[in-house]
Order: sequence, then structure tokens, then C-alpha cells
Amino acid sequence: MRAAHPFLDTLGRAAARILPGPLSPPLQAAQRELRRNLHLAFSLATTHRRAVCVAPGAGPGHLALRLPEGVRWGRPASIPMPPELAGSGWRSGRPRPLTLLPQGRAAANVWFLHHGREALCLRLGLGGQVAFLRYRPRLGAWTEA
Repeated sequence: MRAAHPFLDTLGRAAARILPGPLSPPLQAAQRELRRNLHLAFSLATTHRRAVCVAPGAGPGHLALRLPEGVRWGRPASIPMPPELAGSGWRSGRPRPLTLLPQGRAAANVWFLHHGREALCLRLGLGGQVAFLRYRPRLGAWTEA
């Protein structure tokens, strides 16, 4: 029975490296803020039957998005593109206003945010589908957030 313990210890350490850990607190707060703003924008677009924009910072006719301290826009060069977006033209992920239309539709867009070595990718589809991906530096891979 004792011979199995070193194996279990090694297995436990390997699992801890592979299993998803939580996003950093600043990126968790940014993801909540994005979800909250998108929900509000879709509701306003449907209620008022006109397009609503979400943008980083205040502007006329835009819902302003405020990021937590330390979270930056864009995708650093050290972080690869998600495989689904390779060759799609969304290279930098610099924020362009998100345009949300009535009936749950949207203009497709991609935003990248990063904090330290972690990154978050927001994909907004034409049908209003919202997907979040996160970059896991230990794995060197993008996973669903």
C-alpha cells in the first residue's frame, strides 16, 4: 500500500497543473462587467428597437465599459491567437465598439483583455452568441472561460 503513495502524489501534482484554476480576480471582475454590459445592451436594444453600442470609455450613445485596475486591452504578442480565430483577421483584438441589435443580433466582434500572463477573449457572433475563452499560460492553450 505504501508503494502507491509516491505515484498518487505525482498524479496529484500533475492534475493540479492541468485542471483549470480560477481566472485572476481582475479578469474575473472584467468578465462580470462585460457580461453585465452585454445583458443591459441587449435589453435596451430590444426594448427601444434600435442598435446599442458598448465601448471602452464614455462616448455619445455608448454604454461605457470600465475595466478593473491592471487589466489591459489587446492581446500581447507573447500570447498566441485562439485556434478558432487564426486567419480570421482579428489579430490585435483592440476594442472596437460592440454593436448590439434588436432581437438578440449583433455585429460580430472580438475583444482581448489581459492581466499579467493571463488573457480573456470575448467573441460576439452575428446571432448575438457570446463566448469567452481564457488563455492558460501553464498549458499554453485557450480554454472556455
